[in-house]
Amino acid sequence: MNIFDRKINFDALFKFSHITPSTQQHLKKVYASFALCMFVAAAGSYVHVVTHFIQAGLLSALGSLILMIWLMATPHSHETEQKRLGLLAGFAFLTGVGLGPALEFCIAVNPSILPTAFMGTAMIFTCFTLSALYARRRSYLFLGGILMSALSLLLLSSVGNVF
Repeated sequence: MNIFDRKINFDALFKFSHITPSTQQHLKKVYASFALCMFVAAAGSYVHVVTHFIQAGLLSALGSLILMIWLMATPHSHETEQKRLGLLAGFAFLTGVGLGPALEFCIAVNPSILPTAFMGTAMIFTCFTLSALYARRRSYLFLGGILMSALSLLLLSSVGNVF
């Protein structure tokens, strides 16, 4: 199946019915693989910034591009799930290695940028994940992550204002 031959049902965006259990299972798998990629990319950037073991800017970009094309060319089936997850993890690692020079520049400018960005990203990712995992209706799925992120931002701002 070619990825460009898929039929997209845009009417499904405007349905606010209940979410089926199979859709919730799919959302769990998507967010689990996204969390895995985030941690693997963080490990890749750690390898670049702290250990200086892998410092190949163009090679890591070409490697991540090759892994993404290989991932797209691998057909999706139950037998190839682990291979596809490994390709995705390799892509995330090389992407993290490629982000290493930008992170080094951020550390040189102001070291507090990275923890602030990490905490903000982790908070928003957690809010959207919880919204996707516990939503029973599509309307909660659309609004839950945004509203929880805004409320978390307001809570952190009020706590930060105390100090």
